[in-house]
Amino acid sequence: MKKMKSLCMLSTALTIALSTNLMPIPAYAQANAASTTAMSHLSAHQTAASPYLQSANWDPDAKNNINDFLKQYGKQSPNYDKKNKPYATLDFDNTTSIMDVEEQLMIWQLDHLAFAIKPDKLAEILQSGISPDKLNLTYGANDGSGTQVTLQAAIDDAVKDYTELYSKGLVTKNGSEIPADVKNSFAYQDFRAKMRWLYDAVSETMDTSVSYPWVTYWFTGMTPKEIFDLAYTCDSYYGNSQKGQTWTVGKYTTPDGEERAAGKVDVSFKQGITVTPEVKELYRSLAANGIDPWIVSASQVDVVKAAVKYFEIPNVVNVVGMTNKIAKDGTYINEYDYDLHAQTQGVGKSLSIEKVIRPLYHGQGPIFCAMDSQGDFNFCTEFKDTKAVLIMNRQRKDDAALCAAIAAFEQKKSISLLAANKNNDVKYILQGRNETIGQLWPEENTQFLGKTSKSFLSERALNAINDLDNGMSIAQMLAKNTKLKDYQGYKTR
Repeated sequence: MKKMKSLCMLSTALTIALSTNLMPIPAYAQANAASTTAMSHLSAHQTAASPYLQSANWDPDAKNNINDFLKQYGKQSPNYDKKNKPYATLDFDNTTSIMDVEEQLMIWQLDHLAFAIKPDKLAEILQSGISPDKLNLTYGANDGSGTQVTLQAAIDDAVKDYTELYSKGLVTKNGSEIPADVKNSFAYQDFRAKMRWLYDAVSETMDTSVSYPWVTYWFTGMTPKEIFDLAYTCDSYYGNSQKGQTWTVGKYTTPDGEERAAGKVDVSFKQGITVTPEVKELYRSLAANGIDPWIVSASQVDVVKAAVKYFEIPNVVNVVGMTNKIAKDGTYINEYDYDLHAQTQGVGKSLSIEKVIRPLYHGQGPIFCAMDSQGDFNFCTEFKDTKAVLIMNRQRKDDAALCAAIAAFEQKKSISLLAANKNNDVKYILQGRNETIGQLWPEENTQFLGKTSKSFLSERALNAINDLDNGMSIAQMLAKNTKLKDYQGYKTR
């Protein structure tokens, strides 16, 4: 395996926007050097922007609270120490972006047969991380309901279809436009359906330590640059309102005509990806106030870097994301690189921040975080130095609901940023969005893709608010309600 240089070493500094001090980047960044320059991209109009949030599409309370945070802890504050610069850590999928950039790339790969895996290796790739005794676990054939199908049967079908398509020269690293007759073929339609179904099935039946890296193994045999280029091409299509950014729900279905071990499956998926002007404004405002923005994502690192470049997200210092080991020929293999850092999901995000980012900032934790779901819960609750957390409201029923509950409780009790911080608490901030058009909007509610009504908080969040109303501290409420068995605790890192 190609050895990564020590995380303690520093590489050539990236130029970051607004002429802020250059931030030395660890050698970790060199592992994906093809896209490093994308991290500092700024368009001309962005350099002249206000240092504070201005857009009318922010929820008014969210905008005011974030601006209060920037004024209190940014470089205009008398307490700001430029020698001890603060930083922010922001999730990517469904936080920085609307929708999931890696899930969208999966659809691009399947539609264009963009793979670098030999047919005789596909079964091994799809079984990666799954213990043999769990290959017979079942999941519903129709978006998780109906007839139960085993993982192994779906893998067998995908391999059979893939072998047929590969033998015809249709599978390439870069992908291609598939001829109409192939699109209508059983093998093509069944392959897409079984592969996308497997993603949902693995996600629902396996531990996150298995399911999160599983989809990154689809990139086996590709170099970091090849993945970056593939993802950029995908973003150029699904991130373009004149092309694939349709904000619709697509579907793959096994057609009639041939027998397969798993039988028929169908699975739906979302189509469209964007980074809103408001979120880019947030990144720009953090940097303008002397706070370095980092992305910490559960998506594959090159995929996220491509999105940073395509969507022109300003001032990103770097991306810490899921990363597999690299072979001697410079291509990824189907094995996660734990020598680099932990998986960047769940507690692994906190651990990766501690290993990769924190040493660059005199041991400080992040002062500001942004999140949307369970995978962000740890790093958005555990660090002592965190003063504010932005939550993109998705009416979650997982532990993100607990963070949303705190935001709603603090707002109801008129607890300001300063009051929360004086009590050694984090100020949690809720922001809604309209997924049917891919925009933030000036309220806390969210309208989900394919829905006509708005949603606010889940029952789990409402129950957590009740605990806070009854006198529990934030730390006590989180400890009582978290689904995590090994949660370190609120503000403990």
